[in-house]
Amino acid sequence: MVELINPPDPRSLLPPLLACLPTAFVSPLPPPALLPLLSPILRQRIQVLTSLSTSPGDSWLQLLCWDAEKAEHLQRIVDGADFEPHPVSGEIELPDEMPISYKRIDEETLRAQIVLPDYSLTAIYLWCPEDEQGGGRGWRVAELLPREGPAEDEKTWALSIGDANFQAKDKLMTDALEAAERNEQQPAEDGQQDEDDDDDYWAQYDATPGRTPGVKTPASADASSSLRPAGPSESSYFSQYTGVQPAMDNHDPAEEQPEIGPSSLNGNIVTNFLRQQQMNGSNAREISRTNGYAPGDVPSEEAAAALSHPRPASTSSNSSDAVSKLEQEAESRSTYEVGVKQHIGTSLKSLFRLAKATGMSRTEFQTLVQTELELLNVTDDD
Repeated sequence: MVELINPPDPRSLLPPLLACLPTAFVSPLPPPALLPLLSPILRQRIQVLTSLSTSPGDSWLQLLCWDAEKAEHLQRIVDGADFEPHPVSGEIELPDEMPISYKRIDEETLRAQIVLPDYSLTAIYLWCPEDEQGGGRGWRVAELLPREGPAEDEKTWALSIGDANFQAKDKLMTDALEAAERNEQQPAEDGQQDEDDDDDYWAQYDATPGRTPGVKTPASADASSSLRPAGPSESSYFSQYTGVQPAMDNHDPAEEQPEIGPSSLNGNIVTNFLRQQQMNGSNAREISRTNGYAPGDVPSEEAAAALSHPRPASTSSNSSDAVSKLEQEAESRSTYEVGVKQHIGTSLKSLFRLAKATGMSRTEFQTLVQTELELLNVTDDD
């Protein structure tokens, strides 16, 4: 619904304002009748600064102007002006012609300019749709300026509210076209930068050796060294990946566990013992046991000692192999995480450039990505 804004009536707005101006030479505080005439931000400015003022010579009249130099000029103009009320009507006389112009700053800000050539003043009014302290919706004083001769920005003001709205829309379109032209002046540089980023991203795969999801890594250290710029031919380069386990393959031969083979302990007693336990578990009849072993299967003293005190072939070699495996697994995880994050980032950049080329705005693209992420949450919950 479009808000109906009535043009300001100078003969009802200006006399109360002009009547308050001479009181600035009598009291350092503004009269109570002035505050409802001001816009909320100008009203707050005068209330705060006059309450903090410590010099009795400071005048609140200069606070009606936001520019310091113009405020001093305003003070001199008011000093020499005569605001005597009419002896019959008791109100300050106004000139017959008072031109009014309008300017639309944004969607919520509309200003009106009333020129008083007889007093060399220009009153800037602001439309306030909500102003309880000022008495409701209406026009409020946003600034009081000195005026001597034509204003410099007279061309930016319109003679009606409709023309002001049209000029604001036209300015927005002009600014948008200028911004689009500036963006089109450097497409080659931006495209070259994007290509360089993609080249750096994909080059990291050439410098990273292939790894399987299992513990073992088919790609050896020699393979990583051959991936350097001074490497072998193209055929030998791609032949290095023939033995790499695919990441999406659920079956990894390196993770298979061999069956129980011959034991190095006394008489293969561990193998026999495990097989006997499996046979005893499948029998329905409960067999009496002696110290946890079935009758006839109690190991000898030498076998028991071998079970309780196994002697590995090489403790140092086993520990070094375990540490090496852990280091390789940590390095693999770190490489996967970096590759996946960079791949996701580059994919999002490519998708955004594709959406931008089709005319989609950044807000629509962000909304689409957010919607897909929320759908992923629903899928994970299911």
